[in-house]
Amino acid sequence: MIKKLLLIFTCAIVLNANNLDEKIIHLIGNQKYIENKGLINYLFSKQNDFYDVNGNIKYVDLLNKLQENGLLHLGFSKPENLTITFNINHDPIKSLKIVSDSLKSLGYYHYFTKKLLYTQEGTLEWTINLKTEAAIDPLMLSKEFGKHNSKPTDIIKEGQLTWIYDVDTSLSTFNDAKDLVSGEQIDLKKPLRPYFLKVSSANKILIKSKFGNRWFPHIVFYDRHLTIVEVIKKEQRHQNLEVEVPQYTRYMKIDDLFTLANIKRGLSVTIKEK
Repeated sequence: MIKKLLLIFTCAIVLNANNLDEKIIHLIGNQKYIENKGLINYLFSKQNDFYDVNGNIKYVDLLNKLQENGLLHLGFSKPENLTITFNINHDPIKSLKIVSDSLKSLGYYHYFTKKLLYTQEGTLEWTINLKTEAAIDPLMLSKEFGKHNSKPTDIIKEGQLTWIYDVDTSLSTFNDAKDLVSGEQIDLKKPLRPYFLKVSSANKILIKSKFGNRWFPHIVFYDRHLTIVEVIKKEQRHQNLEVEVPQYTRYMKIDDLFTLANIKRGLSVTIKEK
């Protein structure tokens, strides 16, 4: 019995080792893996440190170890056209925002969508192209995903100019969605982009525009999957606006119909519980 358990444990370690080696090859390429096999064996001698309790690769730890030892090269000798594909199998609309927000947080605003495919099964495939002097840092991007309670489950680099990310967003949240407290007035400062708020239990929300604004309300309500529930647009200037919150609302976006400059002095929001 003891010998059988030892055999099972040994096999598990070997499988983990093979799997980790495969992931490293996906990130640095087969040639660099062969050239640095001795260093890699030393750095990853404690293979189980790079797996979570469910047996999944801890990509932040893996990427950090590769990067701090000079094994992850991202720069190009000249600007190149980079292609990145994100494969996601949960909440495609919500996941698209999470990936997009993560890219923006790293300063990537200008890219071209080459492919955007939703399926009835709820999967998302999003491929983008951008011209850049370096690949997007997978460590920094993985950390941004983590802020939204999401994580990569696989990262593959094909050649120098193609990256593929499989991302798990099944437990995702929005780290930039301000959570409104019932009965409390929340002051929203000058927006850099539309306000995105979390609304858990409310039937009415009072929005006040600060003195000096010229607010033309544009409000969007979303459910927990970030599917649009209702849109409110007002072509008249408003100082105050009280809105009914539709059923199933989980998030809301507050914007101006024409330009954020119209609400540059901010807004205040008060939520009323159901």
